[in-house]
Amino acid sequence: MKSEPARDWTRVAWAVVALVFVLRLSAAFALPLTGDEAYYWEWSRRLAAGYGDHPPAVAWTIALFSPLGHSAGVVRLGFVLCGAVASLAVAACAGEIAGDKRAGAVAALALSLAPLASIAFGMASPEGPYLMFWALAIWFAARAFARDRALDWLALGVALGGVLLSRVLGVALLFGVLAYALAPARFALWRRGIPLMLAATLVVCSPLLLWNAQHGWATFAFALVHRHQETREFSLPTVLLEQFAAYSPGIFAAVLVAAFRPRSALLAWTALPQFVVVAFFSLFERVEIYWIFGFFVSLCAMLGVAFVHLAPRARRIWSVVTVAPAAFLLALLFAISFAPAQVYAFLSHETGAELRNGGPFEIMTYARLAGDAGALARGRDAIVMTDGYGFSSIMDFDAGLAPVVIGYDWQGRESHAWFPDSERPRNALLVDKEPLASRPDVAKHLARACARVEDGGIHAYGFGQAPPRPYYFTWCDGLKPDGLAILRWEYDRESLR
Repeated sequence: MKSEPARDWTRVAWAVVALVFVLRLSAAFALPLTGDEAYYWEWSRRLAAGYGDHPPAVAWTIALFSPLGHSAGVVRLGFVLCGAVASLAVAACAGEIAGDKRAGAVAALALSLAPLASIAFGMASPEGPYLMFWALAIWFAARAFARDRALDWLALGVALGGVLLSRVLGVALLFGVLAYALAPARFALWRRGIPLMLAATLVVCSPLLLWNAQHGWATFAFALVHRHQETREFSLPTVLLEQFAAYSPGIFAAVLVAAFRPRSALLAWTALPQFVVVAFFSLFERVEIYWIFGFFVSLCAMLGVAFVHLAPRARRIWSVVTVAPAAFLLALLFAISFAPAQVYAFLSHETGAELRNGGPFEIMTYARLAGDAGALARGRDAIVMTDGYGFSSIMDFDAGLAPVVIGYDWQGRESHAWFPDSERPRNALLVDKEPLASRPDVAKHLARACARVEDGGIHAYGFGQAPPRPYYFTWCDGLKPDGLAILRWEYDRESLR
């Protein structure tokens, strides 16, 4: 029987997990959407089995809750719930492996306190379902390898399929599970359990695979080739430093210690392959913080398993070192979410730091911008266009403006189909974040696509004490029949000279 103090601190840990969930839910309804979130919302209105930029889970998650209304909070609701499921699943995994529920409380607390986790589970992004399915997969894997029951193997296969429907790099988890199963002591599992798992994974992933087979494997091409066109020098040290800040220094250091001295070979195999893959990619391209997010989930479970084997004094030291900095960073994150203007005013007064006009408060200006641009466009029977898929999507979400995206960008290129060239509008209002004078390519294409190009002025919007954010309007009157095709760089550049 566990001692009363042990039961007390696990109650506190779960209370903190519950509090973080409530704060995420509140913040989800408090902040306006970002451009990327609005872009995924556009996907949810055009459901498919795959998209050029990502697998479909992010769009399906938004669509699941869309009947509840039209607000930023409703768009994010499914992702907040993904966080709750992920916390419970990672706790169940750690408890299953350690045979001790205290391990589960520690794992859930580590995942909940990581600042980047609250961003992932508080916003509409692929990370929400991705991390939820990852946590479910390692839990079902722990059960399947320990008990060898058909239902557990099928559940594991479904969860692995969910991981792959969320992010392409989730294939590292499938590889890790199969590699763990190659140990001689587990060869017998290949006669029934592993085939059941693989069959379930294939069935779940089949819509994505079929869609990609019909669309030139666009999702995989983007994830593996086109995400970043530029090359860079080896950046693994930079990536690791970013992880320390994103997951909080104490928690990330603790999970790395657990990784170097793993208490579970299964968790090690589910974590390390993804880290190796991302380290390899860092040799050739810019690596994002969230690329090894699944790795972190497995290590949170491993941290829980390791924690219960520590001496009491070591546990106290680990608790202080991990919880204190994470709690501070998380408190700051939620303070910015609920009172952004006040926090900025305080920091500006105390430190003298000033944000640029295109800083994080830009999202606070989108609704007013969209309203003004829509009113002006309706007065001249014009469409509103931008050269950013997220920017046009937020205009649609905030003001119901048809999302017209121009320019050339590999990412988001499918947004061109939302307002096809065949619509042939007569006039257009270009809303840009940069002045036209600084964008000669755009100016050249406007001159070819429009009978007359007219400066629409600068429209600036402020928030709190932050510098006003200027937006630059340009009128395109008499848009030619193939004007949108020209503005979308759809013709060979030589033919445009």
